[in-house]
Amino acid sequence: MRSSGFSYNRLFSLVGLLLLLLPATATAKEVVVLLDPNVRPYVEALAGFKLTSVANTKVFARKEDGDLSDERAMIGAIRARKPDQILVIGSEAMLALAGEVTDIPILFVMVLNPHDRLQVMPKNMTGVSMSVAPERQMKVLSQLLPDVKRVAVVYDPDQSKALIRRGEKACLAVNQQLLAKQVKSTTEAVEQAKLLLAEQNTAYWMIPDQLMRSRDVVRYLFFTAREQNRALIGLSDKYVRAGALFAFTVQNETLGRQVGELSNRMLADRNMNHFPIEMARDADLSINLKVAKKMGITVPETLLRQARVSK
Repeated sequence: MRSSGFSYNRLFSLVGLLLLLLPATATAKEVVVLLDPNVRPYVEALAGFKLTSVANTKVFARKEDGDLSDERAMIGAIRARKPDQILVIGSEAMLALAGEVTDIPILFVMVLNPHDRLQVMPKNMTGVSMSVAPERQMKVLSQLLPDVKRVAVVYDPDQSKALIRRGEKACLAVNQQLLAKQVKSTTEAVEQAKLLLAEQNTAYWMIPDQLMRSRDVVRYLFFTAREQNRALIGLSDKYVRAGALFAFTVQNETLGRQVGELSNRMLADRNMNHFPIEMARDADLSINLKVAKKMGITVPETLLRQARVSK
C-alpha cells in the first residue's frame, strides 16, 4: 500500500514549534530607554533595570547638556518603534518627554523630587524617586534620640515642597514636629538654619535639593552639629563619614531593579492609575558611632545589625 505522503510526526513537530514560537511573539515587549551613556550612575541604573525587566530594551543616547531640543527631536524615532513603554533616566530626560509624549507609558528613574520638578505630573508618567521615604528616616531618629521632638529643615519650595509635606506627616507619626522654612538663597538658608537650631533638642534633616550643593550651607550644618552636639540626618554614607549621625544611601543599580519591577507590573496591567510614584525602597543605613558616643547615644542592637557603621 502506497503512503499518502502525510506524516503525523511531521505535523506534530510543526504544531509543537508553533506553540513555542507564538507565545514569545505575542508577549514580546519593548522598552525604549533614553539616557546619557556617559553618566556612570545612569548606566548603573540601566544595568539594574535590565536584570529585572522582562522586556527587550532599545537605548537612545542623549547628552546631559540642559538643551532638551535634541531629545524632543528623537520623539519621532521613538514613536516609530511603537514601544510598550519609555524609560527616561535622569531629570533632563524626564523633562524632555513630559507632556510631549502622552500616549505611551513613561517611567523615570534617577530623579530627585519628581513632583516638584514637573509641578503637574502627566497622567502617563510614573517611576521611582531617588529620595528615601521620610518615614524611615524619622523612625530611625526616634530610635536613636527618643527625646528629640523637633526636626529642622530649610528648603527650596520649587524643588522640595512635596517632600516636606510628606516629612511633616512622618514626624507626626513618631511624635515629632517638623520645623520647615522656605528659602530662596544660600544666605537665607544659613540664617534660617541658625534660627531653627537655636532651639535645644532639635535635629536637622538634610534633604536632596539645590541648597545641599552650597558649601556655605553644608559647612554651617556640620560646624553646628559638631560644636552644639546636634544630630544631622545626612544624605548618604559620605555625609555620615563627614559627621552626620546617620543616613540612608541609595544604590543606582538597586533603583534600576526597582523601576524594572515596576515596569513589569505595568506591562501586565496597563491601568496607569494603579501605579503611583515610588520612593527608593532599598537603601543602606549608615550610623556614625563616634558621633553617637559623643551625643551619649546607645545605638539599639536592632539598628546595629542592619547598619554600616563608621567609627
